[in-house]
Amino acid sequence: MKSSLSILVSGTVLATLAACGGSDGDSSQQQQGSKVAITSANQSQVVRASVNAGLSVSLAQGSVGGVTPAGITDRAHALGGVLQRAMSAARASRKGIASASVHPAATISDTEPCGVSGTVTIVLDDRDNNQALSNGDAVSATFAQCKDSATTTINGAIAIALTSTPTDTQFSASANFQSVVVIDNDVTSTISGTVAVAENDMPTVTETTLSVGNGGLTASTASTGYDDAVSFAAGFVIRTDETSAGDVSVSLSGTMTAQSVGGSITISTPQPMVEGSGDPYPRSGQVIITGASGSSVRATVLDDTQVRLELDANGDGSYESTSIVAWTALIA
Repeated sequence: MKSSLSILVSGTVLATLAACGGSDGDSSQQQQGSKVAITSANQSQVVRASVNAGLSVSLAQGSVGGVTPAGITDRAHALGGVLQRAMSAARASRKGIASASVHPAATISDTEPCGVSGTVTIVLDDRDNNQALSNGDAVSATFAQCKDSATTTINGAIAIALTSTPTDTQFSASANFQSVVVIDNDVTSTISGTVAVAENDMPTVTETTLSVGNGGLTASTASTGYDDAVSFAAGFVIRTDETSAGDVSVSLSGTMTAQSVGGSITISTPQPMVEGSGDPYPRSGQVIITGASGSSVRATVLDDTQVRLELDANGDGSYESTSIVAWTALIA
């Protein structure tokens, strides 16, 4: 599948402080965690942070059930790529050890080289000692300068607790990211926190639901062009559907805090963001972002080139201003 979402989400967040102003506003908007008032000055920045943050942690472009090397190298999905890489290594380690002539121990450690350089160490806690990945088993992966491509490096650790026995079509687990750092070209993403992942692979579509755990999930991105940090509150949900034809739809629901917008906002998607395999940007969808005192902005995708922004700054339920912006102007 083409890495089309990477254009939209090149990193965990593409919010930039320079765009649309508002960074020196009311002190209440500067306090992390407080609701941000959405205005004409910051509406584009709020939309940028919201859409990019949500899509960045979606598990599109390669499922955890069917790992593909391309998914690992896509910086737009750093969280998904690390989870996929860990489970791929765990499956390989389990298969190799289980086929050995000596009966394996319940806890097994295996260090293997990454595709280009570095290593990943997998520790399997086969709690029922059935020589297979099953419900209740635990997997930890520690990445040491792990490079599976010339441009991507992973460092840090992830702990995965299986909440069901994986099959060819279903997978569920709780994954704890422990300061995992993913470097892709000039973009550095750092991920910490816990998420629950549930995946269902059907003949024509893969459905994946990611739910942020009680401790929340934080993700920061740094590059020469931008620098931002995002916190997803407990219960934030990202639903991704990926078809065999390559179409991807993403739905977002919950509250997040973005450093670039100076506080928290709540996101919903009445219409999922949909992008085709040949589209440069999503071609349809609608996102509503709500801030302080009911202020909100509704972003409706007109096609893969333009987005309509409607602003309700006073929170009375009526959108008093409308503007049409290009995807390139909103995201670049």
